[in-house]
Amino acid sequence: MRFLKDGIPWSVLLFVAMFHTWASAADPAVVTFYAMGDVPYTPEDDAILPKQIAALPSDAEFIVHVGDIKNGSTPCDEAVYVKVSGMLRKSAHRLFIVPGDNEWNDCTDPAPSWDFWTKYFMKFDRHWENGLVVKRQEKRQENFTFFEKDILFVGINLVGGKVHDAEEWKKRHRQNVDWIKQQVEEYGQKSRCMVLFGHAQPATKHDDFFGPFGEIAVAYRKPVLYLHGDGHRWIKDRPFEAKNILRVQVDQGGIASPLKVTVGQDEEAPFAFERRK
Repeated sequence: MRFLKDGIPWSVLLFVAMFHTWASAADPAVVTFYAMGDVPYTPEDDAILPKQIAALPSDAEFIVHVGDIKNGSTPCDEAVYVKVSGMLRKSAHRLFIVPGDNEWNDCTDPAPSWDFWTKYFMKFDRHWENGLVVKRQEKRQENFTFFEKDILFVGINLVGGKVHDAEEWKKRHRQNVDWIKQQVEEYGQKSRCMVLFGHAQPATKHDDFFGPFGEIAVAYRKPVLYLHGDGHRWIKDRPFEAKNILRVQVDQGGIASPLKVTVGQDEEAPFAFERRK
């Protein structure tokens, strides 16, 4: 029998190596994605964003833009939607996007602005194929869900800005809650955690959404990440009564590179972040 110099047989060493390989394969599956928001706002951003998209690492399973494709003072002309959709389509990775207030309800006339958003961004991820099976809410097609590696991902139309139509605002929030509840009912038992994408930072005008969402999270009893834009600066905290909800607000795009998010490595604390400049 051949031995190492410290007396360990080669057969034992081989077993240890095989066990290590098996253990690594048995580790919880991990999903890595990149998130951006509130970009492009300026001509400088128009130059930076395509470079950031081109530089995204190959470990990305998908990208998500959490809303605001323009600043609040820029007119909501169709050319803006054409420009940004063209930039985002250059991504080598499947890209999801949720609406922001700047390109919709804060526009002088929200109706044609929503038509532009629908024309250029609705079901945007269908420009790519990467194996993700994506479902959409029948009543609100911009709301989506996919279940990947036992992780539930949900995107909703939750915006900041002004309340341009109080009835629309309340109805949309109810539909968002219904969509999340439906996904948790279907995937809750078999999921390890949940990631929710929206645009708006929590505010009193969103209480009719975050109240019921918190109740869903409490019943879910597993880690939840709410990832959003809107506020332009990094925040990572737990502002809700449901303490299993971790809130992360991304840095404003252009200033910072897309945020790297890794989900599923640790069962108790499954969400890891790498801010990139």
